[in-house]
Amino acid sequence: MKTRFLFRTILAIVVLIFAVLVYRSIMRPERFRAVYELRSKEIQLRLSAIRSAQTVYKNEFKVFASDIDSLVDFVENGKVVIIKNIGEIPDKMTEKEAFEKGLLRKEEILIPAKDRILELDPTVKLEDFQYIPFTDKQKKFEIQVGNLESQTYKIMVYRIDVPLDDILVNMERSVQPENVNVFQRFYNYLLYSGLEDEDQYRVQYKPIWLGSLTEASITGSWE
Repeated sequence: MKTRFLFRTILAIVVLIFAVLVYRSIMRPERFRAVYELRSKEIQLRLSAIRSAQTVYKNEFKVFASDIDSLVDFVENGKVVIIKNIGEIPDKMTEKEAFEKGLLRKEEILIPAKDRILELDPTVKLEDFQYIPFTDKQKKFEIQVGNLESQTYKIMVYRIDVPLDDILVNMERSVQPENVNVFQRFYNYLLYSGLEDEDQYRVQYKPIWLGSLTEASITGSWE
């Protein structure tokens, strides 16, 4: 009787361990994917902010910012010139006629660079856009610049690369957050401990970049 009970107990434990291992093998790649996708979206938002800022910067200075700190200073403290039509166009009169009659005139106006960026892209988020997400503001995006030249043109280009290591930095915080109860913490540890070091999952995902040094493009790898 005791032998049978012991056998059943051991069998139940073995089955439980096997079930946990199977469940773990299913959940780990899914958790890795979820963390990668969440972080990718955050990075894409900041790269989009950099692109919007670079567009306004180039309109003002005819070149792209060659480093992120210069771009941040421009966004926070810079001014840009915009041309606005001052006056009104009377009914039944074209804009050209209003200019000819002096009812409408063009005037250069200085406005904050940040306002111009938000005017062109109201959805852009400019707060801390220079930092790679989840790096505790310890690592900034790096801008590479170059020129494409031929006999007839010279075009300035830029590119920003975000390696996979930077996308997944401090990943253990995402898979094992501290602000959970003891049971949840044990559950996360049981399923996801060491997930950030799993090369079998890492090889399935790619770095993220914006722009190009070999063609006139400011599109992102996600577009």
